[in-house]
Amino acid sequence: MYSHFNLIRQMIQTAYGVVTSVWLLLSIVGCTQSDPVAGGDFPPVRLNPADPPARRISRYHLFKDPKRQVPNDRVIPYDLNTPHFADYANLHRFIWLPEGKRIVYRRHELEFPVGAVIILTVGYLNDIRQPARGEQIIETRLLLRKEEGWIGLQYIWNKETTEAYLSLLGGEIEVSWVHYDGQKRQHLYLMPNRNQCNQCHQINGTITPLGPIQAQYLNKNFDYSEGTYNDAVGLAPANRWVENQLLHWSRIGYLDGMEEDLEQIPQVPVWNDPDTGTVKERARAYLDMNCANCHRPGGLAHTSGLDLTYKQQTPVRYGVFKAPVAAGRGAGNARFAIQPGRPEGSLLLHRLESIDPGVRMPIVGRSLEHREGVALISEWISQMTFPAMAELQSVMDQQKAAHFQGLKAIIESD
Repeated sequence: MYSHFNLIRQMIQTAYGVVTSVWLLLSIVGCTQSDPVAGGDFPPVRLNPADPPARRISRYHLFKDPKRQVPNDRVIPYDLNTPHFADYANLHRFIWLPEGKRIVYRRHELEFPVGAVIILTVGYLNDIRQPARGEQIIETRLLLRKEEGWIGLQYIWNKETTEAYLSLLGGEIEVSWVHYDGQKRQHLYLMPNRNQCNQCHQINGTITPLGPIQAQYLNKNFDYSEGTYNDAVGLAPANRWVENQLLHWSRIGYLDGMEEDLEQIPQVPVWNDPDTGTVKERARAYLDMNCANCHRPGGLAHTSGLDLTYKQQTPVRYGVFKAPVAAGRGAGNARFAIQPGRPEGSLLLHRLESIDPGVRMPIVGRSLEHREGVALISEWISQMTFPAMAELQSVMDQQKAAHFQGLKAIIESD
């Protein structure tokens, strides 16, 4: 548990400047009184984005049972068709809206109102094959919609999962779990600092949510009969059911303006479910969620010229026969981001396979190789042909070789 002394010392040491330090100090001064949560009905969510951030996450009353991630009333769980890879962590997602506020559906994107909160909790299952065996809860990240835009807050849970404390510096913790193959794995999980969180969410210089603002990632069914759901929408246990998330949000008053016909709403496939899309479609969805936050117009890596968004349809823009701009040693021996038919010669796969901090992609949020994801991308590249592009590239290579051969002859003649 952090003491006030340690928090003040962290503020002094942090590189985020005087403004950030004062912001955190105000939150400490304003949140020292304990919360009465025992006895009677559980208090409703109390979160005003205009206030300084609370030092302890319990001030917000987001969870009735943090250990099992049971949300409070009106805190609605959701999932994404293809979630991002986070070193085999288990991710819990929720949204909360103040009374009377609604999300607006516009052109297949969701506009969240001021006061909205998007919640992501990171944990590690004791056995990845059997979720019922329990979980180690690590951190909870909040995105709060303020008048001036989105801000991110990170809370790190104590060992007992009874309280989580505001952090600007991130941290690290040893985790272990039983993997899909039945073998026990250990890993040093790295919690990103505030700058790293902002790096992933910065598009056109503005902090932006990623998955839950796109209808294509939310257009899926969710099992509202799970024990982690609540009675917020007046559903008795016997009446809970599986329902499309967008329809559910609309029905409970969280979403306005959604198209009535679900067939008209885009939907990305599930990266590891062949029944939801082709290898190409699932690979593109995987890259969109794991890489396109930076590799897109307006993203931090837009100068690379690589656009890995799902909607990009021009092959060279998503990497086919595209030479790297400034990958340095990260390029390995690869000439192109994607060389059709040759995953072993493709920069994209090389960086997804690597765990070297100077080579791997993405840089933040991953330090282990996602073998299943790498296998999908490798299969996709192996199936590629693009004969016309390959022929053009061959002609260009021959012209380049002839040009250098001519230069060599001139130099030798002198």
